[in-house]
Amino acid sequence: MEPAPSGQALSPASGSARGGRRLAALLSFGALGLAWGCGGRGPAVPAESWRIGLGARAMALSPGGGLLAVACARSNDVWLLSLPDGAKVARVDTAPRPRAVYFAPGGRRGFYVAAGLTGVALVASNGSGLLDDFSPPLPIRAFSADPGSGNLLCALAGLPLLGVFRGSDLHLDSVLAVGGEVQAVGLLGGDAWVATRRAGGLVKVSVKRMSVVAQALAGPDPDGLALDRRAGLAYVPCFGGQPAGDLPRPPFDLADLSPTALLETDDLLDAPVDPVPAGGGVAVLRLRDTRRVDYLPVPGGPLGAALSPSGRELAVDCADGVLRVLDLRARAVRAGLPLGGRPGAMLALPGGRLAVALQDRKAVVVVDPGGAWN
Repeated sequence: MEPAPSGQALSPASGSARGGRRLAALLSFGALGLAWGCGGRGPAVPAESWRIGLGARAMALSPGGGLLAVACARSNDVWLLSLPDGAKVARVDTAPRPRAVYFAPGGRRGFYVAAGLTGVALVASNGSGLLDDFSPPLPIRAFSADPGSGNLLCALAGLPLLGVFRGSDLHLDSVLAVGGEVQAVGLLGGDAWVATRRAGGLVKVSVKRMSVVAQALAGPDPDGLALDRRAGLAYVPCFGGQPAGDLPRPPFDLADLSPTALLETDDLLDAPVDPVPAGGGVAVLRLRDTRRVDYLPVPGGPLGAALSPSGRELAVDCADGVLRVLDLRARAVRAGLPLGGRPGAMLALPGGRLAVALQDRKAVVVVDPGGAWN
């Protein structure tokens, strides 16, 4: 899942303000067990907190699952953490405002970082140095890989297009119009499933033909995607605030947009945080006929989603700083976990835990959802 980032401007903190933040963080994390336990099934599990930079925008797991990379847009760096303990392996300085990170496919021993205007760097897996750099013609906003071809299917900042790049050298092979800015991409068989912001849609793309096969309305302002391969379902978290079918964002005139302007449409780091709207939830779509079959109301402004290994529960990180776990059979929120900040990215870790990187705190919060998660 490539989930949708945002943030706030920084201001220097006084000593008393820093102390207040520490106290607030301690109180927040001390309350985690109580809030989690009140959700119902399963014991309360204390949260871990791993230190990172500021303004987390994206995370990626190494192919072996031993490393976690976190792109931090305000501190202009990528943090490499070892798993399962979260110990710092390296901190890598980047071009301004890194927005995407992805471990290179095809056996290349490094990870990509998209930062600056359109630059992409390939950094050694241990963070020890730069292996290569690229200048694709369009700004990459998020990476996903097609294991069959080795190509990268990328969201492009501010554009209603899916970009197809060669995994070996990031040469832009083609672009495909998908009707809205890409928020997340999931691959299943020979198809890519693309959640788009404009018109709240889920688009089915044939990877072999690179053409749109089908599309369906998901909900108001989609921000992520989770695929259930066994059940043949897609779960699309929708931030809310717009009636279904309306256009949450104005269409872009591509001829008038420079790379700088494209990044500005995506870069919310210095903008006020959107108020949490009503109408948010998770759209449930059946993949075999690309049809929405349910919509599960979820408060707080859903941003991203992760499906449990059991397939019975769905974790949704929300703009109000709460991680909510849905019981899919009961169609209800089973538990809510205060995270202590606004989520920037969420990722499922090996062993059934979840990692949520916070935008406004220098922390990755790691939790065990309990209940029927595993």
